Amino acid sequence: MNTHEFPCVFSMLPFSTSELFFGAIPGSDGDVESAVVASLRELTGIIQDLPDAIGVVFVDQPGEPSLEDDLALARSIVRAVMRQNALDHPDRVFPDPKDSDWELWLGGVGLFLNFSSPRHKARRSRNVGSRFTVIAQARESFDRQGRAAPRARESIRKRLAGYDDVEAHPALGSYGDPDSREALQFFLGDGTEAMDVTEGEQS
Repeated sequence: MNTHEFPCVFSMLPFSTSELFFGAIPGSDGDVESAVVASLRELTGIIQDLPDAIGVVFVDQPGEPSLEDDLALARSIVRAVMRQNALDHPDRVFPDPKDSDWELWLGGVGLFLNFSSPRHKARRSRNVGSRFTVIAQARESFDRQGRAAPRARESIRKRLAGYDDVEAHPALGSYGDPDSREALQFFLGDGTEAMDVTEGEQS
């Protein structure tokens, strides 16, 4: 990600601003979801002081997982965050994940998660190393420094076309757009099918 070739034109910035934080979850950890939630909660505390902080959590997985296994893990992590948020705010009603104004909340921060995996082959932009990786930042950070500006999005899409071996995913969109769903952007497969990481959520 810290190269000029990577499609996201903002990916190198946190490497030079001391706003990049790392965590690692060993494969022997029996409750991976809770460990990731703990790391994300720690990140939300950091975000209070550094609004543009980005957390990168590496997760070891036993055996030889598939991309479908990665999707299942991503779903279990998102559901764990949603359950924790509900426990933290039992009297608050949050938007349905199918609504365009839905955010993944934790610790009072709306988070955007990017799930990347070494099993991503055609969609190389979602393959950032040899481990399943959760990249997290505050949803609001996209609105700063022009990250969500149409020109920036257009530039990134063009760079994706030359980097990935598959077309830009149709789920990619702008937050708040009635035709866009945040949850569908967290995990992108090697094809163009929609993968909803909130599926199966139980209250």
